[in-house]
Amino acid sequence: MNSIFPLLIATYMLLSMPESGRNSNIRPSEQSQKPLFSFGIITDVHHCNAEPEGSRFYNESLHRLKEAVTSLKADSADFLINLGDLIDRDYASFEPVLKIIDSSGLRTFHCLGNHDFSVDARYKKRLPLQMPGKNGYYSFNVDNFKFIILNGNEVSTYAQSGKAAIKKTEEYIESLKAEGMANALDWNGGLGIKQLEWLGLQLDEASSKKEKVFIVCHFPTYPENNHNLLNYREVNALLGNYHNIIAWFNGHNHAGNYGNFNMIHFVNLKAMVETDKAGAWSLVEVYSNKLWIKGSGRERSQILAY
Repeated sequence: MNSIFPLLIATYMLLSMPESGRNSNIRPSEQSQKPLFSFGIITDVHHCNAEPEGSRFYNESLHRLKEAVTSLKADSADFLINLGDLIDRDYASFEPVLKIIDSSGLRTFHCLGNHDFSVDARYKKRLPLQMPGKNGYYSFNVDNFKFIILNGNEVSTYAQSGKAAIKKTEEYIESLKAEGMANALDWNGGLGIKQLEWLGLQLDEASSKKEKVFIVCHFPTYPENNHNLLNYREVNALLGNYHNIIAWFNGHNHAGNYGNFNMIHFVNLKAMVETDKAGAWSLVEVYSNKLWIKGSGRERSQILAY
């Protein structure tokens, strides 16, 4: 803990801004700088036709999503990243959510969340999210920046249909419980061996081309908490070999979170579905030496140096 604290002070600054005026604490010199590009981030919309349950207000999600994409469009975001869990349950819940996103005109890159698989078994392998390939992980480039989108549901009890694969995952989770791992829960998932190998190749390629990297996954890997990928230790061991990764963006933990190791910012965005007060979304402006995450609704704003 003592070794991390100075690093956090040196590498990032948090700006707590009021919801009605998020730029009120920004100096004019900072406002005059132009970003290289910008993108929007949404996570955990959890739309479904249901009454509120606890702190989740499902029927507010469509209104909040419209508000978010309208705001991001007005801010001239170059594209949108969905961190997963567009729905809470039922395949039919996808239609109104995707209609809002598609009608926004924002080019959208989807990441799969665990609740996206809360559908009838016959739909699990044909979710209506447009992504390259069929395995749910892919990458794309913006100038000299590589975005790597991961599928954290490969090793899970909910996304797989084969009994043998599900049993193997159940045994894996039991082994993690035996170790006392807090994330040994059946609503978490993990990366398969092939995907881990692919991730390493993507990072090698980016390193050889001197590209900076953003990694996107529904699940966190750092700091340690009960929402982490089942095999987060193996993932973090891999990430520790590289020095060109700027940030890991994720949802899943609805409260949000932040951590930093190996000079990587681990940014857990807040869930849109939570509370009856406001939604949550962000505009991320990328500069040559920093990220300016401009939070809206319940999401805080942050400046993260790299």
